[in-house]
This record gives sequence, C-alpha cells and structure tokens, in this order.
Amino acid sequence: MQDTAAVLPDTPLMRQYRELKSRQLDTILFFRLGDFYEMFGEDAQTAAPVCGLFLTARQGVPMCGIPHHNHQHYVAKLIKAGYKVAIADQMEEPSKAKKLVSREVTRTVTPGTVIEDELLEPTMTNYLVSLDVDLVGWGAAVIEVSTGEFWATQSLNDQGSRKLKALLSRVRPAEVLCSAKAAESLNLRLEFPSACLTLREHPPVWREDLPAAQPLPGHDGFLFDGTPPAGSPEPRRGSGPQPKAGSAWAGSPTWVNHHLAAAAAQRCLRYLAETRFHLQDLLEPQYRESSAEMQLDETAIRTLELVESSDGNRRHTLWGTLDCCSTPMGSRTLKAWILHPSIDIVEIGRRQNCVVELLDKPDVRGALAQHLREISDLSRVINRLATRQASPRDLGALRDSLARRADIVKLLSENQFCQELADTAAQIEAVSKKLEPCHALLSRALSDKVPVKMSDGTLIRPGYHQELDELKALKSDSHSFLAKLEAHERKVTGIPSLKAGYNSVFGFYLEVTRTHQSKVPARYVRKQTLTTAERYITPELKELENKILNAEDRILRLEARLFEDLRQETVKYHGLVMGLAHLLAEIDVLSALAETASRRDYVRPTVDLGYDLKVVDGRHPALESLMPAGAFVPNNLAIDACDPRIVILTGPNMSGKSTYLRQSALIALMAQIGSFVPAKEASVGVVDKILTRIGAQDALAQGQSTFMVEMRETSHIIKSATVRSLLILDEIGRGTSTFDGISIAWAVLEHLHASYRGQDEDARGPWAFGPRVLFATHYFELTELAQLLEGVVNFNVEAKEWTDATGRTEVVFLHKISEGPADRSYGIHVAALAGLPAGCLARAREILSRLENESASHKLAQARGPGELAPGEEPTLPMFDEHPVLHALRLVNPDSMTPLEGLCALSELKKKL
Repeated sequence: MQDTAAVLPDTPLMRQYRELKSRQLDTILFFRLGDFYEMFGEDAQTAAPVCGLFLTARQGVPMCGIPHHNHQHYVAKLIKAGYKVAIADQMEEPSKAKKLVSREVTRTVTPGTVIEDELLEPTMTNYLVSLDVDLVGWGAAVIEVSTGEFWATQSLNDQGSRKLKALLSRVRPAEVLCSAKAAESLNLRLEFPSACLTLREHPPVWREDLPAAQPLPGHDGFLFDGTPPAGSPEPRRGSGPQPKAGSAWAGSPTWVNHHLAAAAAQRCLRYLAETRFHLQDLLEPQYRESSAEMQLDETAIRTLELVESSDGNRRHTLWGTLDCCSTPMGSRTLKAWILHPSIDIVEIGRRQNCVVELLDKPDVRGALAQHLREISDLSRVINRLATRQASPRDLGALRDSLARRADIVKLLSENQFCQELADTAAQIEAVSKKLEPCHALLSRALSDKVPVKMSDGTLIRPGYHQELDELKALKSDSHSFLAKLEAHERKVTGIPSLKAGYNSVFGFYLEVTRTHQSKVPARYVRKQTLTTAERYITPELKELENKILNAEDRILRLEARLFEDLRQETVKYHGLVMGLAHLLAEIDVLSALAETASRRDYVRPTVDLGYDLKVVDGRHPALESLMPAGAFVPNNLAIDACDPRIVILTGPNMSGKSTYLRQSALIALMAQIGSFVPAKEASVGVVDKILTRIGAQDALAQGQSTFMVEMRETSHIIKSATVRSLLILDEIGRGTSTFDGISIAWAVLEHLHASYRGQDEDARGPWAFGPRVLFATHYFELTELAQLLEGVVNFNVEAKEWTDATGRTEVVFLHKISEGPADRSYGIHVAALAGLPAGCLARAREILSRLENESASHKLAQARGPGELAPGEEPTLPMFDEHPVLHALRLVNPDSMTPLEGLCALSELKKKL
C-alpha cells in the first residue's frame, strides 16, 4: 500500500500528524481538528468502509472525519473488526495556542483493552491474553482490563497444546499477544478463527522487571534474566509510559518458579503501558494452578452449551438458566464458576451451605436482591477511574453504591446465618468500614444529581469549595451583584441617580447624569458619553466584570480540577473497592443459585471424594426451563465405584440419548460449582475432567474430515482421562464403514475398561480404576460387552410401538431410560417424521426386511454348516467340486456379523485350509 507519510502535504499540521502517526503505525489514528476527528491516507481508506463514512480527498490525500462527541460509536465498529485505534487529542485551547495547537495520543484502544462502558456488554467479559512460549512449555497471562481480573498460569507438559487451547476456549479472548512464531506453531488463526479474536505481534521485552535467576531455556529469543542473544536488535520500548521496574510480585518464589507465567504477565503490563493505561501499579497477577479446578476442554464447553448455545440464545445455556443475578458483577462471576468448577470439596461445601441458608430465608433473599440491584458495576467503575477514562457519573455511581452497602451490611447483620455466610457478611462489613472515608468525601463533594458531562458545570455540591461557590453565585446572580454595587456607590459618592448597567459593546458601567458630574470621584474612568449622562468604569467594576464574564469558563476549569482531585483520592481505595465488588458478586451468585433452586425444585447434591455418580430423577436444566412444568421426563443414573462403571446406552434416534448424556455431565458440573441440581437426589464423587465426544464437526480449513476430528477427539479423551474423569461419548465410529466403526468403538470401550488399573491407590473395588463412561451408540453389537466385561451395563431408551386401525405401525419415544439393550433403532420412523417421501419410506422398509431376512438366513446357514441341507432341499451336482473355504466364504455376510462372529468365522476358515 502507498505510504501515507510520503504523500501528505508538508505543512506544520501535517508534520505534526506524521510525527504522531510514526509512533502508531499499527493503529488507525483519530486526529483531532476542532470538533472532528480526521483520518488520512491508508487510515481513511481502511476506516471508511468499516464505519460507513464518505471517503473524500484533499490534494490527492484520502481523508474522512467523524464528530468528536460521537467518536465512541466509530471506535466500537473498528474494534469489532479487529483494528486498533489511537486517539490524538488537542492538549490546549485553540484560542490560547500561540502557534500550532499541541496534540498528543491520549488513548490507544485495542480489542483486548476496551474499558469504556459504551463499548462493553454489562455481563460479558473482554479478555486480553498474553502468551510466552518456549521449547519446554508455555505461560499465559489473562487480564480483563475493565474489571481488574488478572491471573497467569503455565504448563511445561502440554502435548498438542490441548491445555492451552482449552484455556483459550474458556476465556474467549478478544485479543492475544504473542510472537509470530508462537502464533504459527500453535495454529491459533485456524484453531480460533472467531472475528473477535485478534492476534498481535508484540516485540520481545527486556526482563529487567523480573528477578535475576540462573540461566533458563530461552523463549521468544530472550533468556529469562533479560539478556538478549548476541547480535539481537534493541527491542522497541514503545512511546508510552513503562511499567515500574522491580515489581514486588515478580520477585516472589511463586513467580520465580513459574517463569513463563511471570514473563507473560510482564508482557501484558508492558502492552497496557503502551496503550496509555495506568494500572500497572494497581494490579498484581494471581498465579492459578490448573489442577485446582475441573478441566473442561473446548469440545466440552461447546457441546454442553455452558455459556454459548448453537443458536446464539443465552437462555438455552447453563449460564442463562442459572443466572438470576442482580448485578453484572454477579453474572460474570457465575460464568467464571461454570467455566472453572472447583474440585475442592471444602470450597464446594462452603458454597452449598450458603445456598441452603439463603434458600431457607426467601424474605432475606428478596431484600438482598433488591439492594444489590441498586449497586453499580463497582469493578468497572473503579477501573475506569483508575485509567482516567471515567465520567462524572462514575464518581456518582461509586458514591451511591457505597451508600447502599450499608443496607446490605445491616440486612446481613440482622439475620443469623451459617458460619460460611456469616464470614462473608463480616468481610463485607469490614471492607465497608474502611471505605467510609471515601464515601464521606464523595458525599460531601458531589451534587445530588451528578451530570453526564463535565461541561454542565453542576458536578460539585455547594459549600464544598468557596471559590467555586462564588463563581457560581456570580454567574447565576449578576443582577444582584450590580444592584449591591450600585447601592454602595450611591452611598459613597452621594449621587442618588447613579445607575449600574451592562451592554454587549462596553460591558459593565456606572452611569451619572450631567447634574451630578461634580460629584464624580477621581477613581471613575470615563468610558462613554451620552447626551444627558456620562458612563464610567472603576477598578472594582472591571474586576467584577471579569469575574462575571469569565465565571462559566472558570467554573468548568475549576470543576475539572476538583474532579481530577476526587478521582485521584478515590483511586487510593482501588483495592478496597475491588475487594467489595468481589464479595458482593459472590453473595449475588449464591443468592441467585438459591433463587434458581427455589423456582425449579433443585436439590442439594452430595459431593465427596468417592467415585460414584448417582442421580435420581435427573433433568436437563436448560431444556426443562424451556418446557411447561412437569413436561420433562426425568431419568436415573447410577455409576458406582465398583459396578457399573461404564454405561452403554442404545435406543432410537430422536429418543433423548444425547440429552441424557448432557444432563448427566451438567449435573456433575453444577454440583461442583456449589449449585443445587435438577433431581430428587444426587451424589457426585469429585470429577477432575469432563471429556466429551458429541456431534459431528468438520475442520475443513485444517484438512480434517468429520471422522478425523472424531478420532482426534477420541484419542485426546483416552490419553487425558483419569480415574476421576467423566467421559461422555456419543456415536463413536459412525463416520466410517460399519465394520470399522464397530471395531473402533469396541476397542475404545475395552481400553477404557482396562487401561487405568492402579492409577489411584485409594480406588475401591476391582473395577474402580477406569473413568466413569456414558457411551451412546447405534451399534447393538457393543451391548455384548456387558456379558464379557465386569463393570459394564446396558441402558436403553424406551419406545412404544403399536398398530393403528389402518394397519399402520406407530411409534412413540418415551424418553425413559431403563436397563438392558435396545433391539431396534426406528430409523425409518424418524425419517418419516422428517418428511421423507412415501416412496422412499416404502422402499426403505422393503430393503430393511430383506436385510433382516438375509441376516437370519445367514445365521441359520452358519448353524447348519457347509454341505448340510435344509429339510426338503434337493442336492445338486456341481460340474466341479468347490473348495470348502470358498463355499464358506460365499455364505458369509459381513454387514450382519458382530466382531465376535467375524473372528469365529475367520477361525473356522483357517481350520479348513
């Protein structure tokens, strides 16, 4: 593309533009000119179609512009399209500029650093992820700039980067920082093609912020101690402010022992500094150990529809079903719990005890929800204040929210709760007391009705600042001041007809008739001569004039200064406000879980260190919520530590097999976030991973067919499963030939049954060594495994079949799970429901009948053996005797044989050779 700088006119303004643009080459630069932001050259050509702007040109340079007061609307469009936007503002009033107006880039907005309320959905998160990759593993730092959430983790043994991809699937980052080499090796562009995912090539950073350490493997071309390899170019430092060197957290043993995570966190902070954020001194990352939570890979998150449904409707997800939260903070926390379920039975029990207390106190729960609804999104409010992106309304929202905290403290203190909930209430009260000075300051300083914009001049409460009060009094009551001045001058001069007035040409004046000219004091300065009078000014009047005429401008400037003072003072309470936000969000989630349990008749599950999964009358939470009361058919599940451990589920299409699989996994997950579950009774031995293979999905961009994707996912499941895992497998092997599919499915089940022996020393019973498996299939041959392997049981979905008055066979699926194998698939019936033409259906029934008869005849022939005649059958004399093996092969029908039958037939053939 053409170099913009090369074609811009050589004027002072354009030289200023070029200088700013040279420091923002990878952004679209919004250049403030009066009441507009202008874009030039390539920036204009890129932005115009995205923003729907008219592209024009001046002196051959493409350009377009937007109103400055509405620029956020256009920023949102560009960010959504994956671009960065740099905003260059005027740093002084044009009327007061001696030469060219000074301009500086005041903000760089990227997809992962959005903090403006107008650009964010209240309940959604917007993550920036930084990756640091080397030969032995990877480190990842995750930050949500608008809420202050900041944590990092690492993995040194991640075959195929499965853990990293699972992490990215959970956080769904808006922006990823990594080197080009890392992006290519991880195949991120193909693995995460979402439009909101933006890969940024970030230059290597010096590691002076990290503690000195022994030499460690290099990553991104740099050693951990910050020393670049010989001959390396000096890394770009960026034009913005840099993070403080020697961050205290970076020197702690946790980060020294997790150097990849530490490097990723530092990369993240440097990037924020470059984009003009000022959070590096306020935020400290937390190290998160992945083994402390249930592992969910990208397939499980998608197929279980935890936070996103296939149709895009949040109501159809687990998150949407459970979300009765009163605050955006609570909704985001609930989402985080769902994507990061706990495996700590103490923490799970603590949450459950709190839910029980709130469930038993509906009046308290209702009052708490009402108070919480009056609380603003505190984490985002305080972070906008910390990053200088706040409006006056943010200060007002913080003041009002801090006022409401007292109502919550009072409500919680007046009721007797379990120890866990009482501890939370005590923490809220303790933090609230420490925030009282902040609340008192804001209450004293801010007016009752805080304006939307600073230009309104009504931010500060009367009585807070004397000079501001005087200026506002001057502005609102200039006539009164003139009247007082007039009375004062009449008394001093003894001129009874003296008048004080104002006109737009001469400003304020004192008018004296010619009769009293002899009494005019020497300090009066003649300003205008009239026919019957003279008009004068005095030093006092001139001072008053300046005060009145400049009052509005001075009011705005003074309020802006006071706003900045209040902002800085408030940011001192950043940690406390964040702590209060966290506590309120947690109690909001617990209250919401209690409300959902009350509305939908959920029960408290038992969660322990056992290995079972038992559910009585379990229901699918999302589907049940969309159906009339009582319409959903509940089902039982009992997987024990000893027997059964593997459930093979057979039944017709459209009968509810996949629903049963999903609801079982969702109930286990809900139990481990501390929620009650949709059942009459439930017991869950802690699950460390939920691994799923449900549905078919091509990966054509990666050259993988549906079957290849299925096999890759199955391979991952087999390699990743532990004795505590829950495996949900649906239709393994269906993407290939019948024999291949049966063979693969059979082998997978045998492997899952036998390959985990001795993994857990605490496992009870001879069959407690494999994962819990729910395996749905249409291969009825697999049901024979229940007779061959201990710990395997057959379940089926019931169907009712009858013949109507016309002789037509009718089928209804009962959606009820019972023990034993199914005998039919009813595929033709499902095809009829789908509207397949009658001719096709009739032909399908004819072919099915013939195949079933051939299968029966084949089995009978096998029972007779070669050469034997059926009753009444006449022998014939062939021209040449046929070899017995060839004769036997002619009788074999591979499509109707089970794997065992095939092996037996092969053995018999071998004996005949």
